[in-house]
Amino acid sequence: MSIEEMMITVKPESLQVSLNEIFAVDREAKLVRWLDEGMGLIRLRVGYEQVITALRKRPPIFLQHVFPVCDTLTLEQSVDEDLQQILGAVQAQVALLDKSKSFSIQTRITQPKQSRFKRFDINRVVSEWLQAEGYALDVKNPEQVVSIVVDSEQAYVGISRTADNLSSWAGGHHRFKHEEEQISRAEFKLLEAIEAFDIQLPSRGLALDLGASPGGWTRVLLQRGFHVFAIDPADLHPSLRKNHNCKHFKQTAQVFLPNQAEADFDLLVNDMRMHVRESVDLMLEAADVLKPGAYAIMTLKLRKKQGLKVIEQAVSHLQKKYQVLRVKELFHNRSEVTLLLQK
Repeated sequence: MSIEEMMITVKPESLQVSLNEIFAVDREAKLVRWLDEGMGLIRLRVGYEQVITALRKRPPIFLQHVFPVCDTLTLEQSVDEDLQQILGAVQAQVALLDKSKSFSIQTRITQPKQSRFKRFDINRVVSEWLQAEGYALDVKNPEQVVSIVVDSEQAYVGISRTADNLSSWAGGHHRFKHEEEQISRAEFKLLEAIEAFDIQLPSRGLALDLGASPGGWTRVLLQRGFHVFAIDPADLHPSLRKNHNCKHFKQTAQVFLPNQAEADFDLLVNDMRMHVRESVDLMLEAADVLKPGAYAIMTLKLRKKQGLKVIEQAVSHLQKKYQVLRVKELFHNRSEVTLLLQK
């Protein structure tokens, strides 16, 4: 079966650059319409499999989430009839599911407050039938996903491998539980980067956190067993001052780095709010204190109207000392992208 439509989710501030990532793969693709803020229906010319193969080879920066639209349904007024119609669409496409692999249901309703469906109505009906047929439900780590988007008049149903959706979270909306000890929301950026990039960090070692204050990223690294050199002239959160695995240098990174003679660090992180070129230059200098093969995670802060060209220039300069493994606008990024580098 040739699939000719796909659903995409993008950040509202990155609409055009996200669409361009689709158009780069399929020049004749068309945006049918936006169903919701940042969620659009795309009609393809070359077919979904060709598009997703290209996206696997060159992961996009701005697209947050995609799935193939296998069926489009016109909804009636009866909730029970609509639920059975959606279930029927899944039943008709069930051959696309691999019984040896786990699944989950990801449902998004564009106007949940006005919807006739309760929050888990669709998930319950579809998952109960699939489990009765012998499919294994795994909500947290599914290998394949039944995706369902519902607006006021229509439902869109798709089945795909989780790895092909660009994110295992519905719409790419990656959520983390707030912890009482959390220092800042910036921690979510580092947590998401580690998970989204599938980074296998060492269980211990020495990490360098540039621009550490108030200490959110430092706290995340301490939790993972690192000793951390936190570099920032500003104070760290009081909870970090009594941690013997954290050493705070109350100075700028520009003062600290020239005084480090050895390549001692197993990991480098940088979430500093700096001009892109200054941030890149700092990372190039910091590469000299990293051990060979060590990872570096950084954010590039983008100003309005700065986009792909600025990112490409930054990547070109960083490649003087790093292999640039991934560049991604993560769910928790705000006017920035996150980079995974390796010395």
